[in-house]
Amino acid sequence: MSLDWEGLRTFAHVCQTGNMTAAARELGVNQTTIARRIARLEEWLGYPVLHRDGRLLRATPRARSLLQTAQTMQTTVSTLLENQPASDNDRHAVTGIVRVTGVDAILEHCVAPHLASLHQAHPALALELIGANRNLSLPQRETDIAIRLARPETGAFHIRRLGMLGSGVYYSGNHPPVNPYDVPWIDLDDFFADKPEQKWLAANFPDRTTIGYANRGSIMVAMMRGQPCCAVLPVCVGQAHKDLKRLEGYHPDGREVWLLTHQDKRHLPQVRVVADWLADVLVDGVSISSRAP
Repeated sequence: MSLDWEGLRTFAHVCQTGNMTAAARELGVNQTTIARRIARLEEWLGYPVLHRDGRLLRATPRARSLLQTAQTMQTTVSTLLENQPASDNDRHAVTGIVRVTGVDAILEHCVAPHLASLHQAHPALALELIGANRNLSLPQRETDIAIRLARPETGAFHIRRLGMLGSGVYYSGNHPPVNPYDVPWIDLDDFFADKPEQKWLAANFPDRTTIGYANRGSIMVAMMRGQPCCAVLPVCVGQAHKDLKRLEGYHPDGREVWLLTHQDKRHLPQVRVVADWLADVLVDGVSISSRAP
């Protein structure tokens, strides 16, 4: 009997996601197909490969070595496809729409302004940018590539660390330098209290007067207009607004920037092209630097 590669691949996805519904979304099939492939694999092997552990499906003890083999094969195939050389004609023939999700500030100020360079190299390729503070799901195929400010702990992703998103203290008045203790502040809302820049702000300006809160840098900038006040903003946001002045001598902690692609999609020509292009344009040494945290 020939090797049941589809069954092995499906088995690996079910174990990675923990259930057949999520595996079906990742593979672009229905749940019935997933169940049928697992049943066929078990018939081929002669023993069960899955058991329920609480709410999750796991590999049975006997199938654990098989899972390792399936995952190794999966990685090997993806790597081979990803490293296939492409001719100049191939590069210019890349087509399709690639969906990229990320926080608004990075997409608006670090990605969108460079679209012309992508279009010049690949005129048949379209880019869809989805700005959102929530994380759209790679496994559920809501997006092809995700730019995240934290490394995911689990998931079937190809992960690339790009660098550090820098932040600065910005002032909206006309007479810098000023003492930040003498003016009010606009802060990120409480949802971001555990983020590095907010922890830095709490440690360095614990007695500041805060007159407004927002969940996005663009809203914070709008709230700063017409009055002298300060805010910690990503450098890409602060430098895009000429009416803001960066105060020297203050260095808020930055955030790591990660580029994620689904392991089943990273070898697709259009996804590879956009992922490599993003890695090139995002790390500019100012807004996002390649330095270690």
